[in-house]
Amino acid sequence: MARRRQENRISRRRAERQRRAARLRTAAAAAATVAALALVVGLVYASVTSAPWRLGGYTVQGTAYLTAPEVLEAAGFETGDNLFWIDPGRIERNLCRHPRIKRAEVRRRLPAEIVITVEERSAAAALILNGELYKISADGVLLEPMTAGYEDLPLLAGVTYRARGDVLGKRVDRGEVREGLTALTALTQMDPAWGAAVEYVDLAEQEVVLAAGRYGIRYGPAFDEHTARRLRRVYEATRDRGPGAVTYDARFGTDVIVTGGSAGGGGDAGGDATDEREV
Repeated sequence: MARRRQENRISRRRAERQRRAARLRTAAAAAATVAALALVVGLVYASVTSAPWRLGGYTVQGTAYLTAPEVLEAAGFETGDNLFWIDPGRIERNLCRHPRIKRAEVRRRLPAEIVITVEERSAAAALILNGELYKISADGVLLEPMTAGYEDLPLLAGVTYRARGDVLGKRVDRGEVREGLTALTALTQMDPAWGAAVEYVDLAEQEVVLAAGRYGIRYGPAFDEHTARRLRRVYEATRDRGPGAVTYDARFGTDVIVTGGSAGGGGDAGGDATDEREV
């Protein structure tokens, strides 16, 4: 009996040593795996943070108004940033906060370059806001003041506007502004020469005035490029009505009503803005 108890104790000790050895082997294998992963992560980190992956240049495409340094400033990154840590989506959102940038696409070009492609907003007209002239795009976004770079633009007259705070990049969603810009854009797309001849747009009277008051085009909410083409056909048929001012009223569906053409001077080119509204 005593001998059997001794054999059992020996057997239990042997089993315990085997279990302890197995745990040690498992721990050693786990430690080796962790060390290997740490080494791999360290190598990857060292690789992506090394000089070959640091942003060394950029290419800007699609600009006509903005300069490449201005686009870079709006993007919010700098040369020397790590190429793999740059978030293209964040950069695109930064860029689209600039009033002049309508859309932006950012992509990496290995080993160390960012390519930025933008679609700019061009100025379509000038608007009187807070007593100053501001450029405004065809989709109603306020750009910079006219003093920040001259552009030959027609004036949105008949109404002045006021606004609080920072106005750059603000979208003017007033109906009369939207309709005036739509009519102006439709005329320009139909014939760039007509767009170049526009003197001003009277928002209060819903009239586009061209050629120093020689022609006036009355528009409504439905004025579009199809209306502009129909207007052009009527103009070609009635252009010999005499030296006086001629008005084309295109507010009545498919009909264009033509008045004027008798001898006399043209209209006033630059209508005084008397009404003031908040945007």
